Amino acid sequence: MNPPRHETAKTPSTKERILAAAARVFADKGVDAATLREITDAAGTNLASVNYHFGSKDELVVAALTACLRPINQARLRQLEACRDRHAPAPPPLCDVVEALIRPMVTLTRGLDGSRIPIRILLQLRSLPRPETNAVMAAEFDQVHERFIEALQECRPTMTRQQLALRYDFARGAAMQILGDMDPLARELPNLQAHDAGLDEEQLIEQLVSFVVAGFNA
Repeated sequence: MNPPRHETAKTPSTKERILAAAARVFADKGVDAATLREITDAAGTNLASVNYHFGSKDELVVAALTACLRPINQARLRQLEACRDRHAPAPPPLCDVVEALIRPMVTLTRGLDGSRIPIRILLQLRSLPRPETNAVMAAEFDQVHERFIEALQECRPTMTRQQLALRYDFARGAAMQILGDMDPLARELPNLQAHDAGLDEEQLIEQLVSFVVAGFNA
């Protein structure tokens, strides 16, 4: 879990260190391959502290994934509701709805070292699904998906729900792809280094929003 860049300097608690270490190990190795020993070594603590704060690895998985993903979705929903309130009773502009989806994903996933641990975790969870992590994903994302598809229906009332849901998935996939490529680990792969050359976050958001809006309008 990447520390927010605006966070004031303070000493994290043992529980916070464990959550941050777990997120990083899960992002690097996946949930199943990660061991509690690796997590506690990274957190500078011991196995007893995991049992004390979380009870088991499964409970730690739920807590770490929730702590990593929930702030992004909460920010999305806040921005979406602000957008709808701002334009009510008229439908919100499509570009504003898309930005509410994209902006938190860009701004809240990048750590101080440039890594995007929440993105890598999501990619791991998608490639290696298991019932426990699927339940976390459903709890954290189902309501978000529903609220955004409702807002998109307001923007494009002539499109069917199936069309909207599919293009909504296209939008999320495009953001995941480019943000995954911009992680420092991905930059070690051939042909990916140029993707973010000279591109700051605002430019990236602008380009992603333009791309997704064009897709919806196609």
